[in-house]
Amino acid sequence: MRQAVLRTAQEHHVKLIIAATVSFLLTVVARFQKKKRRLFPGAPFTGLDNGARSLVEARSRYQTHAAEMLIEGYKKTNGGFYYVPGPDCDRLMIPTKYLHELKNAPEDRADFLRSFVEMFEGEYTTIGKRWHLHPRVVKNQLNPSLAVVLPPVEEEIQIAAARVIPPCEDWTPVPVVSTLTQIIAQASGRMIGGTQLSPQRLKQYPVWARPIMQWVIPEMKALRHHMAVARKFINPILAEREQLVESDKKPTDLIQMLYDGARGRDRERNFLAYTCLAVSFAAIHTSASVPAHLIYDLCALPEYIQPLREEIEEILAANNGKFTKASLSKLVKMDSFMKESQRFNPLVFMTFGRVVSKDLQLHDGVVIPAGNIIGVPSHAIANDPSVCKDPEHFDGFRWIMPEDSNPDTPSLPSFVTTNPHNLAWGYGKHACSGRFFANFEIKMVMAHILMNYDMKFEEGRVERPKNISFELQNAPDPSIKVLLKRRIL
Repeated sequence: MRQAVLRTAQEHHVKLIIAATVSFLLTVVARFQKKKRRLFPGAPFTGLDNGARSLVEARSRYQTHAAEMLIEGYKKTNGGFYYVPGPDCDRLMIPTKYLHELKNAPEDRADFLRSFVEMFEGEYTTIGKRWHLHPRVVKNQLNPSLAVVLPPVEEEIQIAAARVIPPCEDWTPVPVVSTLTQIIAQASGRMIGGTQLSPQRLKQYPVWARPIMQWVIPEMKALRHHMAVARKFINPILAEREQLVESDKKPTDLIQMLYDGARGRDRERNFLAYTCLAVSFAAIHTSASVPAHLIYDLCALPEYIQPLREEIEEILAANNGKFTKASLSKLVKMDSFMKESQRFNPLVFMTFGRVVSKDLQLHDGVVIPAGNIIGVPSHAIANDPSVCKDPEHFDGFRWIMPEDSNPDTPSLPSFVTTNPHNLAWGYGKHACSGRFFANFEIKMVMAHILMNYDMKFEEGRVERPKNISFELQNAPDPSIKVLLKRRIL
């Protein structure tokens, strides 16, 4: 028995050595190829502090100061070409004047999913791998069905909130991020499966170590567990759906839409279960982060609470106490506040990521060399004074059209608007197709909290909590609690 255990341990040790050796060799090849990559001529590197900081130091600094580096480069080049250095790759920021032609560039020239895989370590997390089905289904089937999908989601939000929020008869400390995550997860589950289904850690290690560390890091183990759980719960539902015939009334949920939209091997149960998990990841990450930011902002700026409540009360009174897709669209004050909060607290600091696979010539003769990862500094653009007046001032209602506006005046952008000046959701054919559902879900969550609870920071805290950022990703501080007290209605 002891010999068998030793032999197993030795075999495991040998496998680790082989994996480490292969990883090291792959890294050497990758480094060599990186050195061979052609740079865009004349594009400066940001973050060098006028030569006082080396490129190696700037690449390390990127992990905690990416937003600052992106804004610095944007200002110094006046929105032109520049590189933001990073430990894994140096990204080329491009001027917005090229977005219109690049948004329609073929995937074999400017690959969106490859940039997504790189950002989220998709080789190990699977994020971005085979992500071709759900964006199409969300855009073509879920979005047109939102009027039917949203009422059950509102019901699930109320059920989830009653389950996870304490009674709050008096001022009660509530962990914001974890509480909202549970509410959003349950509500999004209702959207995904109806009543039947109600990567930063890895990047901290060098590239050569990641194939090994994926088996050690607890979060990666949890991810594999989540995939197994997704298959366990979703595969039986898929088996039931496979038995439905055309004459049967099919459920209006994402599982059914994915099944109906899938072709060939995409109808494999494990792939559809994985796709549901991918949608769940995106939905929960977005829809839990945004309301957490909103609650922090409202506690710091409580003068906005009453105007938002009055708008919600008016809309609910006109719709028998329930929200509809149409009535949610009338929450213009809420929408403006959400957009302003998003401008200060984006989910990511750069969007429109693409990997240029072949030399890409633009309309004016400019050529982006193959091998470059391009992007747009969306956060820097959103805070450009030429785009947003007095950008350092938080004005929660700046995005509301004045009542006396000329009918011919262009509308102000909304929370879900995408254009060359509003890039939080991306732009073009790869703009986030789930932003419309997220928009409505967030509004219903915030309406429920605002109508049922008063809120304030814990004693001693006055300023809004700082966000936690890592490279291009930005999140609300999950350690913060706010005080909630149930309102007497």
